[in-house]
Amino acid sequence: MVPIERSSRQRTPASSVQADAAKAPSAPVRTVLHVIAHMEKGGAERQLNLLVHASRHRHVIAVLAGNERPSVAEVECLPSLGLRDIYRRIRGMIGRHEVDIVQLWLPDRMTIPAMVAARAEGRIIISGDRCKARNSGPGALRDRSPYLCHLAAERIVPNYPHLLPRLSLRRALGFPKRTQVIFNGIETVPHVRPIAKVPDRLLFVGRLVRVKQVPLIVEALPALMQDHGITGLDVVGEGPESTRIEARAAALGIGAAVRLHGRLSDWGERFDPADHMLVLPSSTEGMSNTIFEAMAFGFLPFVSESPELDLILDGWDPRPVTIDHKDPARLVREVGAIRALPASEIEARVRGLQKQLDRFSVARMAAAYDSLYDELTGAGTVAARPARAA
Repeated sequence: MVPIERSSRQRTPASSVQADAAKAPSAPVRTVLHVIAHMEKGGAERQLNLLVHASRHRHVIAVLAGNERPSVAEVECLPSLGLRDIYRRIRGMIGRHEVDIVQLWLPDRMTIPAMVAARAEGRIIISGDRCKARNSGPGALRDRSPYLCHLAAERIVPNYPHLLPRLSLRRALGFPKRTQVIFNGIETVPHVRPIAKVPDRLLFVGRLVRVKQVPLIVEALPALMQDHGITGLDVVGEGPESTRIEARAAALGIGAAVRLHGRLSDWGERFDPADHMLVLPSSTEGMSNTIFEAMAFGFLPFVSESPELDLILDGWDPRPVTIDHKDPARLVREVGAIRALPASEIEARVRGLQKQLDRFSVARMAAAYDSLYDELTGAGTVAARPARAA
């Protein structure tokens, strides 16, 4: 069974975690080098930024030039995606910063040469595992490229439980024995915002890519507008699917009801839970930050059902409304059922969701990573290991 980091429901502020760790003489501070292409793009990037703020360890971020942002961590830029250049620069960073652990966040052209550099320097490797691997199509091989980093890693860290089939390449390579699930940390302080009326608009927040299935909402919208009083859809995000979304809305005669806002960092404050319900119909999703952020901001979420989500929300009551990403008619039925409720009942459901968010606090996520760093480095000093020959 995949070990899952579970916590009690008591809330622990990040500052308290850091203060307690600082007082503990048996917990030395380690240096972790994070390798990631962007610092402000999606869920993994947000997790990294939250982690370096809340962790008691020292962090250095290696990021592709042009994608950096201010951080409490030290940031070094990689000027190109050249494999040799990344290899040399990561080795240089490991030496300059006396790095103990190299953490590879996402599968891309940066992670494999960074992994080779970490191995050459004899450093501990943590390999991120944040997406499902497709079994067919052009993406099937690409989805398995991070397996090269997993093979070299002391620990593989997904942000949700991977449910593997009995015959699986991951099983054959022994990955489950080195896997530890650490749930995303979400800024989960609930915003108690009144829902004085039944919301009549839908809201999507995320990257506009095919896997997010935004066209499903568009397909369901005419029936929702005609039968259930929904007045439109607001889409927050950027991506290649934007033109397809606009074209389909126009073809259905609802172009004016679908508003594409682009990227908005303040969407949680800009939109009102009394006006909007969040819909996330992704065909594949691990642990979506947006679901939990939406609940914290007071929105009622509709999300695609999956066995992984069932495990993430184990013990929750109430739960988000679940839908089928292949079935617009089910979305129509579920939204219609919620629209038939009084506003007070919708608000009570949202408050029930908000009470359960502590399990995914930033402090708990940071404490889980800090514990992992301590476990992997043990009592010795990894930085004192002799480097391997280049």
